[in-house]
Amino acid sequence: MNVKLSIRDLFVDFATPLGVAKVLNGVNLDVYQGEVFGVVGETGCGKSVTSMSILRVLPQNAYVRGSIVFEGEELLEKTEEEMREIRGSKISMVFQDPMTSLNPLFKIGEQMIDVVRAHRSVGKREALDMISSLLADVRLSDPSRIVSSYPHELSGGMKQRVMIAMALSLKPSLIIADEPTTALDVTVQRQVLDLILELQEKYGFSVLLITHDLGVVAETCDRVGIMYAGDVVEIAPIEKLFSNPLHPYTRALLSVIPDISGKKRLTPLGGSVPSLLHPPTGCRFHPRCRFLKDVCRQDKPILLEVEDEHFVSCHLYGGR
Repeated sequence: MNVKLSIRDLFVDFATPLGVAKVLNGVNLDVYQGEVFGVVGETGCGKSVTSMSILRVLPQNAYVRGSIVFEGEELLEKTEEEMREIRGSKISMVFQDPMTSLNPLFKIGEQMIDVVRAHRSVGKREALDMISSLLADVRLSDPSRIVSSYPHELSGGMKQRVMIAMALSLKPSLIIADEPTTALDVTVQRQVLDLILELQEKYGFSVLLITHDLGVVAETCDRVGIMYAGDVVEIAPIEKLFSNPLHPYTRALLSVIPDISGKKRLTPLGGSVPSLLHPPTGCRFHPRCRFLKDVCRQDKPILLEVEDEHFVSCHLYGGR
């Protein structure tokens, strides 16, 4: 498989008034050309920090080390000017809240034209033609009305479609979708996800889909990575993850999904997510794990391939 994005040993710490928050603890993952890769985890596990690290838009109190290779180039070695060229033109992002992602003071057309002309030497008329075509691609039926509208004149679903069109405007090869349906109602969520998949098939870009919803992952992703407290604990093709979950945390997540029959007994996961100011030593999941061994308290397990394309970071499978 052609690897579009490769992250290796990515650590991100944040200096705070209360101490150093160790938010990413050596993240490892690959995104292949033309696939939809899902990243799943609880709030605060590091999903969005991972995406912000890729784009190099972390706040100044962040300390980053590791490797992020995109299309064969190390992003952590790029200058800010070089990253500005990459953002939008090669890597685009769809944020979770379209209500706050668009400037309320400017019309949609003005904002989209600014994005296109910041990266392409085109006139305003040509940029407007490109935008109208993209708005039609995202199934907004009256592009001329959309470009002359202010954000408050559009529904949440329409604003998110505008954000998707904006992300596509420079034909990137990777789109990061950070919880793109969180602020939308269920019916519109389904439409937006179907739209992303339709456009991905049409244009062939890769998608890094960040979510906390395993149902979304099951319906949209080719492979998935499970994150817990700054660690990627399992990576697998979607069918393998649901049919044969290996990490105790993944099993715990799946055990609380009800089935249609209602006969399945739900088993809640005890304990709570650790503070990243004072994370546990060894495996960060060990205080909540029912398979706890002494080694789990001492040594962080490595991510091992235990079957074809199925990786897990757990001492139950070696992991040292």
